[in-house]
Amino acid sequence: MATFDTGEIKSKAKNNFTDAWIATAKLIPTETKISLTKKGKPHLVRELIQKSRQILLNLGFDEVENLTLLPDSDVVKQYGPEARVILDRAFYLAELPRPDIGLSEKRISQIKEISPEIDIEKLQTTFRNYKKGEIESDNLIEELIAGLGITDYQATELLDKVFPEIRELQPVPSNKTLRSHMTATWFHTLAALQDKASFPVALFSVGPRYRNEQREDARHLRVHHSASIVVMDPEMSLDAGSAITKDIMQQYGFSDIKFETKIATSKYYAPGQEQELFVKHKGTWLEIADIGMYSPVALANFEIKYPVFNAGFGIERLGMLIYEIDDVRKLAYPQFSVTEYSDEEIAKSITYIASPQTARGQKIAQAIEETARKHKDEIAPCEFLAWKDKSIEVKVVETEAGKRLIGPAGFNEICVANGAIYSDIVPSGIHTGINYMRAIAMGAAAAIESSTDKLTYQVKGIKHLSDLNLQIPEAVRQHIEGQRKKIKVGGAVFVAIEVKKL
Repeated sequence: MATFDTGEIKSKAKNNFTDAWIATAKLIPTETKISLTKKGKPHLVRELIQKSRQILLNLGFDEVENLTLLPDSDVVKQYGPEARVILDRAFYLAELPRPDIGLSEKRISQIKEISPEIDIEKLQTTFRNYKKGEIESDNLIEELIAGLGITDYQATELLDKVFPEIRELQPVPSNKTLRSHMTATWFHTLAALQDKASFPVALFSVGPRYRNEQREDARHLRVHHSASIVVMDPEMSLDAGSAITKDIMQQYGFSDIKFETKIATSKYYAPGQEQELFVKHKGTWLEIADIGMYSPVALANFEIKYPVFNAGFGIERLGMLIYEIDDVRKLAYPQFSVTEYSDEEIAKSITYIASPQTARGQKIAQAIEETARKHKDEIAPCEFLAWKDKSIEVKVVETEAGKRLIGPAGFNEICVANGAIYSDIVPSGIHTGINYMRAIAMGAAAAIESSTDKLTYQVKGIKHLSDLNLQIPEAVRQHIEGQRKKIKVGGAVFVAIEVKKL
């Protein structure tokens, strides 16, 4: 089973990336087989995207793919004087310039140290073609290997050691942006189709929107998805669009729906022609979509001659209602969120770090626990035989005069209540069925199974679950800490188990 020492790997890579990259290849398992035994589970957002696609297809909308990248001038055409405020939420794209790479005598000397047989003229030609864009960036290493007859290692060393200007390139801003709303790219699609399709032109597109939010929180993501529709027709009106939108929302299961005209209209909509859509959920009206008629000014800037209705539904916002999830981050990125666990699930997650693997080992553990319980209050010095067979003798001992065989916390019970793990003298809350001595005995028995010599297994004070030979999954620990609950185990056990080979 492969487990990577990430700290060591990072240290080696920092010292010499190429050497570390080559050397760590041997850490990857080979000639193994992995069987996938269960049906996969879809992501909730993707599941809702698929449902949205089916709803809109069934209602007569044609699906299209809209552009993702657009110049900021497109937003100016749509928003006019408001554009710069809107572009504040857009992500601008930057590009890495392709450098002029010169080959000085010093560099040629360095190159020869890495690859003595390298053809300098061919290397210069390769870099020249790279500069002109005739070689794709991600193909440069491959071109160096194929064109110069050098190894992958040598090509990587050249870029890393001889040409630091490649590593030190800084991005240069451009006027390209990622779409912050689907409307930004509908205008191009509508302009392309207005004279090719019969009316009404009813289209939808489901895809991501990118917004430079000040922060990501329970209600905001920098990347989220929109199910956006447009209907273009010479007779199209806001009333007709509202009726279509209401029909769509009913397909999602929302029956109580209302529209409210926005006080301040976005400039790509016509004045007074933008509305917010609300649905009633658990007695509360929640805004989940924006609809409106595109401004003739914005349409004219893209040479569009007909009225257009638009509505956009945030997939994640819909998902929070449909799946009853209170934090959009949990919906979108469950792998990064803290999973919720009930007290029963927490209790079941507590397991032994080490436990005996044989029936004999299980019996030894049981014998240690029973012996310790029977004689726990005996005063030291004392020792009691717990197990004996042909090969070993196991005793529970205490040598310090005046002390009891087992400390006062020795038989505390591990329990869970209100999201916290704790110990109690008698079982309470959700009882795990584990006490301190039982967990210790399991660890001792496991050690006895793997030992070939005499052994002393000793436990004194308890501060952590691991002191008791107990563990919980990291996800459960994160849940407990995220809920500001505690793992409260502690106390004195002072138990020693001695094993003698016979």
